[in-house]
Amino acid sequence: MGKWSGWFVLALLLVMGAVYWMPAQAKEAKPVVTEMMKVLEETGATGVSVQVRMRTAMGEGLRPEQVKELATKWAQHLEIPFSPSEQLRKHNIFAYRTTYTQNGVDLSYEVTGVPKNGAFSVYLVLQLSGNRDSLLYIGQVQETFTNALQSADFIPQISTCIRGLYNVKMGVDQQEGKILSIFGALQAAELERLQDETVVSISGYTPMWESFIALNGQKMNLQVATHRDSHSGTWITVGTPIITVEY
Repeated sequence: MGKWSGWFVLALLLVMGAVYWMPAQAKEAKPVVTEMMKVLEETGATGVSVQVRMRTAMGEGLRPEQVKELATKWAQHLEIPFSPSEQLRKHNIFAYRTTYTQNGVDLSYEVTGVPKNGAFSVYLVLQLSGNRDSLLYIGQVQETFTNALQSADFIPQISTCIRGLYNVKMGVDQQEGKILSIFGALQAAELERLQDETVVSISGYTPMWESFIALNGQKMNLQVATHRDSHSGTWITVGTPIITVEY
């Protein structure tokens, strides 16, 4: 089966109308990345990488020049170094994008215009990527960006993923045990699972976190997956509300 892509699965479910995203309200939107790393490392894994992705719908019915204005305005508001340069994509989608690195964290800022009924719907996406040592800074930047968006009445959809590594190659029974120990620590209930000879993935819901996606009428805000690597050992990935990186 190999690696799985969480963004592909989530996008497919959104298109099918089987899932919707319920973000946390303003007073509840606190970074959970430190808590996620803690429960991962308590299973014996070494924390390796962290990714936080924030997505916000900025408006509909906009003209191309308004999309550019929004991209420039929010880059300035978030104090992101930015020089507007349009990038055309397939199906007349265009984007303004910049990336930079600060305090060991890679930051990607993108404002995208998607054609709809002769105008454009606009989305802002912020992505923070770093390692175990940049955990605290990522949480601080996430909170700063979230507060800025919420002050303008935007509530971003936030996905958080962390990866860790065990230096042993585990069978599926051992992998399942590691995943279930995280579910226990987070008081989470299992909703579904997928597995083959090298991969185990279990999804569920924990009442400890407010944000969730609704899948077939059930709340889901936790996914933990393991993957036995033929070279490195066994990888473990924890994501909320769903894993959005390869695992």
